[in-house]
Amino acid sequence: MIGMACRLPGAPDVGTFWRNLRAGHLAIGEVPPERWDASRFYRPTAGAGRTVGKWGGFVEGIEDFDDGHFGLTETQARYLDPTIRLFLETTADCLRDAGLEGPELAGRDIGVFAGARGTGYAARGPMRAEVPESDPNFVASHVGQHFDLRGPHLVVDSACSSSLVAIHLACQSLRSGEIEAAVAGGASILLDEEPYLEFSAAGALSPTGRCSAFDRRANGFVPGEGSVVLLLKPLYAALRDGDPVHGVIEGSAVTNDGRTMGLTTPNPAAQAAAVRRALHAAGRAPAEVGMIEAHGTGTAIGDPLEFRALRTVFDEDRDARAGQCLFGSVKTNVGHLLHAAGAVGLLKALLAVQHGIVPPTLHCEEPNPRLKLEDSPFALATEVREWPLPGLPRVAGVSSFGFGGTNAHVVVAQAPAERLAAAGTRRRSRPPIAFERRRLWLERPAPQQPQQPEPQPAPVAAATPPAAAQRSPLRLAFT
Repeated sequence: MIGMACRLPGAPDVGTFWRNLRAGHLAIGEVPPERWDASRFYRPTAGAGRTVGKWGGFVEGIEDFDDGHFGLTETQARYLDPTIRLFLETTADCLRDAGLEGPELAGRDIGVFAGARGTGYAARGPMRAEVPESDPNFVASHVGQHFDLRGPHLVVDSACSSSLVAIHLACQSLRSGEIEAAVAGGASILLDEEPYLEFSAAGALSPTGRCSAFDRRANGFVPGEGSVVLLLKPLYAALRDGDPVHGVIEGSAVTNDGRTMGLTTPNPAAQAAAVRRALHAAGRAPAEVGMIEAHGTGTAIGDPLEFRALRTVFDEDRDARAGQCLFGSVKTNVGHLLHAAGAVGLLKALLAVQHGIVPPTLHCEEPNPRLKLEDSPFALATEVREWPLPGLPRVAGVSSFGFGGTNAHVVVAQAPAERLAAAGTRRRSRPPIAFERRRLWLERPAPQQPQQPEPQPAPVAAATPPAAAQRSPLRLAFT
């Protein structure tokens, strides 16, 4: 990983994000009135067309964009889906972090792999020729168009695991030799109340505005939004070319739950298989892993099942363990970033292995007794902790499980200090771009008042329907 960038709730850049994590900062607030009127839909108790949540992790200034920097007209930029805007800006900052401006990559076999799903933003205005460029597949295509990248450009939608699956696919493409580098990550935007209504109806939304992952009080997640982008390159090539190396993805794997009790019911065996296969691909034993960044949505069923899957794998190597593995979830800090959730979890793990510090997981004062932590190789990181396995290379695992069964796990390790030193001088990272943003936003049409139905004439007395119609569940209208 030679470049990294983010725009997250309360964190416009990676440095701020890391400081917030170490400080145990909570970046959750009420829905900004600029997005939608939460009071129209919020109720403390669930009901049809209502939501029990009015909180989320929101990125400041999502309505603003620097159209000139990306060579777009004002009209194009105004209609451009904010998911695409965010991914474009984060990619530009990611290249800067790698010490690149962008022209150095033009015309080269560099892929773009984005975990994302489009919104209905463009439909806020009249139909225009530019509107198709806001379709979901253009999240990756706009990056390729602006920077003239010639590798495969893919948008992955496997629900909550989308961005980690996208990063896995980028690694596969790099290993096959299909591309020389990859832009990979995810972006997700909370544009309107639809996700809140959906997750509230499913019983997955927290009614308290807090994600209490792995806690006794776990009652659902809080939505969040943001973007994370990484620039990936084979390690030997990064060392040869003088790239900065923030960390190394040693292995990754993707599985699916297959047939379960329901399409959204987790399968711990399939989750365990993803963890086991990723460790095998990395050439690592569970005893070498000092941190797990869990999927950790804070649901009463999902958290214990995920923990059971982890124990299945780690208990196989328990006798060799030199110390406990710390685990937690960044969703307690910034919310559940949906399609970008796996990428922000990987960014947290990357920073942890870089600094040798495991940040705290919030709102976990009383761990769920169903976890049985006292008899496990794990401990919850509820405060800032030094890396738990001194003397060993720092290695972390990251899980992301899709609402629908696609599971992903990635193993990330610190940059190899000896090989970096032997390779010589590294190119220096550059600070994020000072974008000249201005408000370019399509306002949501005001909700229309329901029309009163026109009075209807009194119906004529109906004749008695035939016996066949009386027996049928269908009814014919006789006038």
